[in-house]
Amino acid sequence: MIEASAPIRICDNGGWTDTWFGGPGRVLNIAVTPGVEVSIRKAAGPDPVVLVVESFGDRYPVVPGASRVARHSLLEAAIDAFPPPGGLAVEITVRSAVPAGCSTGTSAAVAVALLGGLAAVRSEELSPRDIAYAAHRLEVDTLGVESGIQDQLSAAFGGINYLEIEPYPEATVYPLPAWEELSPRLTLVFLGRAHDSSAVHRQVIDDVGSRGSGVFSRLRVAAVAARDAVLARDLDAFGQAMIANTEAQGSLHRGLVGGDARRVIECAAAQGAIGWKVNGAGGDGGSVTILSTTRKTKEALEDRVTTLDKHYRVLPIQVSTVGLEVRGTL
Repeated sequence: MIEASAPIRICDNGGWTDTWFGGPGRVLNIAVTPGVEVSIRKAAGPDPVVLVVESFGDRYPVVPGASRVARHSLLEAAIDAFPPPGGLAVEITVRSAVPAGCSTGTSAAVAVALLGGLAAVRSEELSPRDIAYAAHRLEVDTLGVESGIQDQLSAAFGGINYLEIEPYPEATVYPLPAWEELSPRLTLVFLGRAHDSSAVHRQVIDDVGSRGSGVFSRLRVAAVAARDAVLARDLDAFGQAMIANTEAQGSLHRGLVGGDARRVIECAAAQGAIGWKVNGAGGDGGSVTILSTTRKTKEALEDRVTTLDKHYRVLPIQVSTVGLEVRGTL
């Protein structure tokens, strides 16, 4: 059996500048686990590929690869791009520890892990960068959705990274040193509703107008500030960069910091948090990352957040020092 795993992404300071319309791109993001796991084993049966999807505790029906099911379009595109060698039947199981539409780059992590596993089935040796760009092409070129490049790079490389994207989608990845103090102080709050990242992108593209260049500049500044804070091991400065980025997101489009996110942010501020970042593209639903000063204040915050709405959930996370990992053989 071949097993592949990839982390998800949070706290993407400078997000939006990694798109075709927001560059030049400057992004600081953090890869975290649990993320996405893919297992591929030999199968016996009439179908060349059998697909099983397990997302956030839910198990979807087995779907023969020959049929086309809309909610599995990304997975099917990956299988079409890297099909198993002729005559080899496989069963592919995809597991995600976070809900779909969590605004944590989950679809990118799925594509990276699945392509990594399929490349191993085909005995192809591809670099993390190769896999990241192949995953990006699936979304943009094959499926025609709007996507920046930072999510795929985070899933492939792991860790804390500073990215320079210029020209889009070409990126230089600068891995930053591990920061042990950070993990115990980060909280990821799922707002109970999935968001559609590509739809949010289209709204911004349609509405950004003349103010876009100024806001994109503010987002780039927030990414650089976050990078410098990581290098200096300065939690307060990192928190301020998170807040500055979220404020810039809200200026880019009025709908990027939704009502649920604002409610959680107000709660976080009242509980003494020093940073908050609406993850990913933002909009309705999705998630927020919060930075607390101590583990004790983090625990108090998490207890309070879950009382705001029965649908809000705190998702346990740890900063991941590794990206795509592929193990085993068929």
